[in-house]
Amino acid sequence: MNKEFKTIEEQIEILKERNLIINEEKAKEIFTDNNYYYLINGYKDLFIDENIEEEKYKDGTSLEEIFALYKFDSELRSIFLKYILMIERRIDTYIAYEFSKQYGENNYLIESNFNDNKINNSKIKGLIADINININTQIRNGNKMLSHYIRQYGYIPLWVLIRIITFGQISKFYDLMKQQDQNKVAKKFNVREKELKTHIHNLAIIRNICAHDEKLYDIRLKNTIMKNDIHKQFNLNLQNGQYANGYKDLFSIVIILKVLLNKKEFKNFYTIIMNNIVELKREIKSIDFSQVLDKMGFVKEYKRLISDCSEIGEEINI
Repeated sequence: MNKEFKTIEEQIEILKERNLIINEEKAKEIFTDNNYYYLINGYKDLFIDENIEEEKYKDGTSLEEIFALYKFDSELRSIFLKYILMIERRIDTYIAYEFSKQYGENNYLIESNFNDNKINNSKIKGLIADINININTQIRNGNKMLSHYIRQYGYIPLWVLIRIITFGQISKFYDLMKQQDQNKVAKKFNVREKELKTHIHNLAIIRNICAHDEKLYDIRLKNTIMKNDIHKQFNLNLQNGQYANGYKDLFSIVIILKVLLNKKEFKNFYTIIMNNIVELKREIKSIDFSQVLDKMGFVKEYKRLISDCSEIGEEINI
């Protein structure tokens, strides 16, 4: 059965019938500039009355509240992407330096330079093939920098190449490096190589979500991050056989950023996040705001992540 097209006016009437408070003039502005399906179906869940079989909104819920959550999530994507890119550039630099130092600036894409065991063999071949495809595509599309290195030197140094391959490919690259080489990179972040592997993998997923404008605030990752000192600080352990907050949710990504960013960068990042939370809280009236924080995986004492920064702690009051 085909989904029948609905005009903005018809969409508004449907929402009214479902107990949503709507200012029609404001609603028309919202739906003219924003995709109805993505906005409503993506962000309505917290406001639906689960005690009624048919879909109805909780008493007092307004379209402006759903739209506020929608805008909040959009801001989150911009903020997370900015700081993930900082980490990505740093990871690129560290990998290129350590790998080139160990295996030379040219002829580095050979299988023996990686952890070439039976399990990894096909993955390494696939990674090298994907990188070569990426190089050829970039050259065909007129990447003058790559063309220059090919013409001038006959190869592309890794510190140049690393900037044009995807973060997903960087994640695979690091995952397939020899352990001693992984250790050299991980030490620059003061973490173990296994921990950095998971962090890079999850950051690559979040980066794609942010870049493709997908819903972020209630993300649930497939791979849990490894327990670290921050989890211990908040006493985040298994609860009833399930992972508590901070392992597979947005708060787990905040924890990753806390580990990988320097202190000043994280203070700036987290202050912006907390200010956005304050603004959203002012607009959410029909539900307990703790439900939003729970969807994000934020623990009650989440402000303690920057508790060592008294000047910031005093400014933020949620």
